[in-house]
Amino acid sequence: MASLSVILPVHNGRRYLAAAIASISGQWHRDFEFIIVDDGSTDGSAGVIDRAAANDARIRVIRRPNTGIVGALNDGLAAATGEFIARMDGDDLAEPDRFAAQLAYLTARPDCVAVGSAVWFIDPAGAVLDLYSPPLGHAAIEEQLLCGNGGALIHPALLLRRSAILAAGGYRREYDRAEDLDLFLRLTRQGTLANLAAPLLRYRLHAASTNFVHREQQRTLSARLVAQARAERGLPAGGVSVAPADLTPAARHRGWVITALRWGRRQTAIKHALLAVRADPTAADSWKHLRYALTAPQTVRP
Repeated sequence: MASLSVILPVHNGRRYLAAAIASISGQWHRDFEFIIVDDGSTDGSAGVIDRAAANDARIRVIRRPNTGIVGALNDGLAAATGEFIARMDGDDLAEPDRFAAQLAYLTARPDCVAVGSAVWFIDPAGAVLDLYSPPLGHAAIEEQLLCGNGGALIHPALLLRRSAILAAGGYRREYDRAEDLDLFLRLTRQGTLANLAAPLLRYRLHAASTNFVHREQQRTLSARLVAQARAERGLPAGGVSVAPADLTPAARHRGWVITALRWGRRQTAIKHALLAVRADPTAADSWKHLRYALTAPQTVRP
């Protein structure tokens, strides 16, 4: 029996799935079971999964009708045998030392029930856009969670104690699309939460991701969760801190221009500026961003 179970739910994620699976199969820490939950995919994901499973005996496949990520996660959790649970999504990439670093951290800290990490934000083609560094300690993480910032912990970058997830009640269907924030707020009552400063995941930003497609539903559910959690703690009411965003294709690409330049990646910035112009050639902002991508100084970060 492996001490670690990896759970990867997927619904119609064929485009990026093979790379995501390979990043788990190639982990330096080798002792784990890899549970892939196919949530009723119809796009050829099943073939990608089957080919991977034929080459990696650690992969176990669960196939189910499509009901959404909460049902898929709970089915994966029910099948898991490990003391620790690693989350993974089918469009991200795990760094090869991810499990080794996170297991070492949790093993040395029995009070900690979940550890995440910083992540690299990458564009749909895999080019690095930015480094996201969430708070490291429990108090700062909980403070952000209580303002509705579920990104205080990046769900697919987490390693958790299975006993803590079960004690918290698992994933709740009524909070589908905000299931991560819901679980995190309940986990604060089970033990401490932490993030490692090293980026251990490459988190892919693309138009089909839940954070883009279901953003308004997430905001509504997050506001409800925050109100409940603050009331339970005797805290004054507080609003969800995540502001509405312009999620048009042109706006997404313009945002990626700025983050790419911050990291000294001019060619990536130019690529997204051109995509912004293509998406909305009548928008003056798109042309301004193209000019900026071509001429602005770039910051080269380590």
